[in-house]
Amino acid sequence: MTESRSGRSSDSRSDRPVESPPNPLADPEFVAGLRPVPSGLGDGPPTWSASDLTGVHPDGSPVQVVLAGRTRPVLLVFLTTDCDGCDQFWAGLADPPVGVDTVIVTKGPDAASVAGVAARAERVPGLPVVMSDAAWSDYRVTGYPFLVLVNPAERAILGESVAFWWSDIDVLVGSAGGRPGRD
Repeated sequence: MTESRSGRSSDSRSDRPVESPPNPLADPEFVAGLRPVPSGLGDGPPTWSASDLTGVHPDGSPVQVVLAGRTRPVLLVFLTTDCDGCDQFWAGLADPPVGVDTVIVTKGPDAASVAGVAARAERVPGLPVVMSDAAWSDYRVTGYPFLVLVNPAERAILGESVAFWWSDIDVLVGSAGGRPGRD
């Protein structure tokens, strides 16, 4: 037995420290729910322009969310129907954030349960629901629930984050001068 760096005894098979990937929670901006998109080359991933969303509503009708002409920030909430974490966001968006235009985006009808999306869409009356694989690709969704805050006038992505709690939405909305829709 040997003693590891933590002071614990271990056998020789586990002497080597196990390397963990970087913890995203160590990033204070991630904890705050907002990960700004860096600008300029060499600073990280390049920025990209926000795009209009085109897809279908769960009822099969075509849907297009156009950014041009909007005066308020747009909060895109990428959700699925098969993750427990997404369910709290579907439920919470029945009382959407104030001060931003909120749009729910799911995978397209070939990749998502149309009936599942339709059932959840009934709980968020007044919010556009767009089923679109292209939107997930265009916005480089890395997990879900995923939030993207867009300045539509400049087609600029102001921030993005994988969401864990409703407070992640509160922080994004607050950064745009809005206020959460929930107590």
